[in-house]
Amino acid sequence: MFKHDLQAVCLNISGYRFTPIDDVVSTLDNIENFSRELDIKGSLFLATEGINLSVAGNILAIKRFQSNLENDPRFANIRFHQTYSKRPPFNKLLFKIKDELVPLGENPLHDGTFAHQYLSAKQLQQWLDEGKQLTLLDMRNEFEVALGTFSGAEQLQLNGFRQLPDKIKAINQLPKNTPLVTFCTGGIRCEKAGPYLEQFGFSEVYQLDGGIIEYLRATNGSHWQGNCFVFDERITLSKDLRPEHRTLCLVCQKELANPEDKYCKTCIEQGASFNATI
Repeated sequence: MFKHDLQAVCLNISGYRFTPIDDVVSTLDNIENFSRELDIKGSLFLATEGINLSVAGNILAIKRFQSNLENDPRFANIRFHQTYSKRPPFNKLLFKIKDELVPLGENPLHDGTFAHQYLSAKQLQQWLDEGKQLTLLDMRNEFEVALGTFSGAEQLQLNGFRQLPDKIKAINQLPKNTPLVTFCTGGIRCEKAGPYLEQFGFSEVYQLDGGIIEYLRATNGSHWQGNCFVFDERITLSKDLRPEHRTLCLVCQKELANPEDKYCKTCIEQGASFNATI
């Protein structure tokens, strides 16, 4: 994609780890201290259930960040997604403590507290190539699904992951005796969804290992249609993981046909509810 000049090319990494963190404040202080010395941008969230981060900078700075982070055994060998861009897709470096990495309102999730299995990108591609009977369940928000998803995938019409417990009727309508394969951008939402879905009687619950980003990298986007939304200034990535900026409504995140617009027609008609935003 880009020539890998260690100083000029921007490396973007994202990853997470569910692991117990009792000393959240001091842990975040330590990470913030060594991160501020580096020329990186992005966001890092910490909770008692683990860590979630997306940061970007030149390759040397990011490698140093990873090395410093892995000095803490709790964060050693995190699986990071790597993409490249011409500049950081963030405008600042943000650190924040959260109640949950993924807001579901359930008990905090720690690594190993689930029974669902991981399905590799290549295995999913093979299953889809063979026409194997399975249910692909998109765990992302509705506006993300509209930008791109797997052919034939089911969705729960979520406007936020916290709505998952409100979708019991839709979940119960999914086939119980065929493999259920959940997927999201990088895997963190599926990590939280897996233990929740297990209680509904599915015979097999899988999580796409590495999420959509790993699937696109490993399969060149076979069976995928459209783009993948990412939570930074790139907006979406194409099948070959190239940034493809889209203009989205500032309220509902639907894609806008006119890049000069800020809001979709529906949100403008409902303007009374977000006058303060405009």
